[in-house]
Amino acid sequence: MVSPHRVTVWSLVILLAGGVIGWATAVVTRPPQQVAAEANFVLVSAENGEVGQSMSTVVTARWPARRVAVNQSTGTVTRLLVTRGEQVDAGDVLYRVDERPVVVLKGAVPAFRTLSAGVVGADVTQLTRFLAAKNYLDAATSTYSPAVQRAVRAWQRSMGVEQTGRLNRGDVVFVKSLPVRMALDPRFAVGALLSAGAPAIEALSSAPTFTAQYSDFQAKQISEGMPVEINFRSSRWSGALGVPSVAADGTVTAAVVPTDDDALCGKQCKEVPLRGTLQMKGTTEVQKTLRGVVVPSAALVTDSDGSTAVITADGQRSRVAVRGRARGMAVIDGLAAGTAVRVPGQ
Repeated sequence: MVSPHRVTVWSLVILLAGGVIGWATAVVTRPPQQVAAEANFVLVSAENGEVGQSMSTVVTARWPARRVAVNQSTGTVTRLLVTRGEQVDAGDVLYRVDERPVVVLKGAVPAFRTLSAGVVGADVTQLTRFLAAKNYLDAATSTYSPAVQRAVRAWQRSMGVEQTGRLNRGDVVFVKSLPVRMALDPRFAVGALLSAGAPAIEALSSAPTFTAQYSDFQAKQISEGMPVEINFRSSRWSGALGVPSVAADGTVTAAVVPTDDDALCGKQCKEVPLRGTLQMKGTTEVQKTLRGVVVPSAALVTDSDGSTAVITADGQRSRVAVRGRARGMAVIDGLAAGTAVRVPGQ
């Protein structure tokens, strides 16, 4: 048998182009075709290097809204006092109906009746907590007492409305948690006719949501928990894939979630548009980059006992442990850098 010529191969180099990691090797002494003519394998030098794989994807960001209350006023919208995403707190006016202000207050019980002398209940407590916090009342109470009537009159005077001492059902909307970023339903428009029970009053979530989209080919390579990096202007946000899902049109998507308790976009969340969606470039790490001794995957052979080995230049089998593979290359343990291994020829 004719001994094959030893072929030196450049160290394996990771090529990063368009977010996709590729590999290139080069035979520098003689073309592989010439070696293949003399033997059915070529010799490749195992070298220290890296193996990894990532893929580019499109990530969309949007601010989801949830219903927090329902309008209880009847009449024509004459003014809108908040814009989408504007933060509101207890006592702020959201809009005016027939020029009467509709105020947001904190409370779990929705506005469902007119509050006046003698009424008792949790909704009265919610109102009086606000009045006490604004120093219109000494302390909160569940009973609509004469003191509460006087406090309501003073509050009404400050808003420039008729000082009746009672609170009409449509004068307030109670929201469980304040402050919130308000997002009124599009049906709230100047000139629109409202009725009690509609439309909904919405609030934006505390942070936008992020969704990665994948092609059918890419979808076969992703799984929950894979690291994702999002490029936003000059910043990079890091997260992890949620559970992939398939939409009715066949599109494969997965949420990109934070890896800690903070929002994915941190202090830059306010830069994400409050309307519509924002598209950004993302990179999904399919195979974490590993460093070590690298050989072509084609150099690996599996023995009958299931172990993995490489065949060295002298034809000896040397057992190795594979730590990871990507793009036709493998990082292995158990072989010294610089060792020549056989790779089947064409």
